[in-house]
Amino acid sequence: MTTIPNWDIFIIQGLILVLGVTSLSLSMWAARAGSPIVAIFGRWFRWLFVSFLISGTIYVLGWTGYSFGVLLPVTLLAWFLTETAYNWIAISALSKSDLPLFPKFVENERGDEWPSDPESINLKNWLRGEGFSRRQALISYIEDQTLMRVSVFENESQTHRIHVLFLPNNRGVTAVCLTFYSLTHKGDYVVTDNIFLPFGGFYPENWEIERLPWKRSARRLWTRHLARVDAKAENLVPFVLSPLEQINDDQRSVEQLNRDFGFLYPIVEEAEHGRLTPGGRARVWQELWTLSYLGKPLKY
Repeated sequence: MTTIPNWDIFIIQGLILVLGVTSLSLSMWAARAGSPIVAIFGRWFRWLFVSFLISGTIYVLGWTGYSFGVLLPVTLLAWFLTETAYNWIAISALSKSDLPLFPKFVENERGDEWPSDPESINLKNWLRGEGFSRRQALISYIEDQTLMRVSVFENESQTHRIHVLFLPNNRGVTAVCLTFYSLTHKGDYVVTDNIFLPFGGFYPENWEIERLPWKRSARRLWTRHLARVDAKAENLVPFVLSPLEQINDDQRSVEQLNRDFGFLYPIVEEAEHGRLTPGGRARVWQELWTLSYLGKPLKY
């Protein structure tokens, strides 16, 4: 058995301890703050921690004759494959579950249900300061489980519409995302959002979507949206449909498009295969990975 220098063991144990503490701290911070950016760093540190822990244990105990530098890339790859298998199983379960992929919304009879944390209050004040007023509060749920709440705001001319999405998780934390909509006189949608949930599907050709999960600032996201609208050099037209009618109409049209493009199975085949086709599952897995570790969505 090869003798391992004490300083090697000390360095490896120190790295494992630092990575473990950092990973745990970031995970707790992300869960408490509902921050996708912190969560991304937490996942990277978790990947490194698990890989260092396993390869370091194997190396220190001398279970193989390989060096730590050889074992580490192997465990990094093993974690990637393990997480890939887990995500694929989760996506397959989602495909066969009752959880709607394109949920229907109804008016929220309880109103906005606006969170009372400082960031949400600052966001509401910013919307008012920019001249936006609330049009409607919407909610999507299945049985007694709330899937998403949406507060819709418009500017005075009704040419810009903002969806403030409240996304609850199983830890009791609500994450907030924003989607800015504008409609040109040619019928093109300009959409800018910072949603961090994977979709993987397709949008209509007249939807120009830019997804920026890293931009958590409403002001910066709004500035980017206005720049995109200005680049179109087209006049905007006011929204005609109410927010409730518009969002449900959009959900239906996008769902049908994804059936036509082979992202979803036809309705008659859902009972046998689930809703997502193999190609659809692969696209969801790809976007889940790139969003989770790079904060980067697919090109729509």
